[in-house]
Amino acid sequence: MKQIVTLFKKEFTELFRTGKATVLLIVFVIFGVMNPALAKLTPWMLNLMSSSLSDAGITIGNITVDAMTAWTQYFKNLFMEYILVLALFCGTLTNECQSGTLVNLLAKGLPRWKVVAVKFLSALAVWSVCYWLTFAVTFGYSAYFWDNSIVSNLGLAAFSSYLLGVWLLALILMFSSFLRSGMYVLLATGAVYGVSAALGALPALAPYLPARLDGAFGLLTGALAPGDFTASLIITAALSVLALAISIAGFQRKQL
Repeated sequence: MKQIVTLFKKEFTELFRTGKATVLLIVFVIFGVMNPALAKLTPWMLNLMSSSLSDAGITIGNITVDAMTAWTQYFKNLFMEYILVLALFCGTLTNECQSGTLVNLLAKGLPRWKVVAVKFLSALAVWSVCYWLTFAVTFGYSAYFWDNSIVSNLGLAAFSSYLLGVWLLALILMFSSFLRSGMYVLLATGAVYGVSAALGALPALAPYLPARLDGAFGLLTGALAPGDFTASLIITAALSVLALAISIAGFQRKQL
């Protein structure tokens, strides 16, 4: 247990010492504020542009914004949030393997599985705090300006998007256990997600793929029902655990 606590201290000290965690927190708070802010400012911005647009023959009618407008922006920004977190952690294991900082620890008897577990849990903690912080800020401002009750299945939609991020982090760690470059890890993770998204175009496979969770916005509009995500949620969680298990097995055999 003492070794795990020491590793956690090392991980978070590095994250805050380099400023990565601080920057990520600030950016995610900005995302949370932007979602309702852009929705609130949209009618004002369109009114400013109305005269120039009317000269071009474009007429703008009455624009109505509500909580759904803010949550639409929230789910649009998720792709960028995934990219930021994956870019931050794609080198979490490969960089230490290249620099040799783990050699001394492992030589002193530190089990390799503990390294993998702490790396994943540290990344998961950062992702969880940042993601739910953005959600809370968006929820708070949307409740203040409008009424969140008009949005259906918001909790399930948010959790689905969160779980997709967990799976992507598990993939990052899995590929880090085999590859030696953070860039290759990021590309491999993107490729797996791309294959999942491409297979999602097949109606027979779509309900079972992790990429289905990327369409969680459909729960808010009623285009999709909660039951449409049951299989995908279970399979994505199972694939995350499997990726973590493969990470441990791969790192056990990795030459440092």
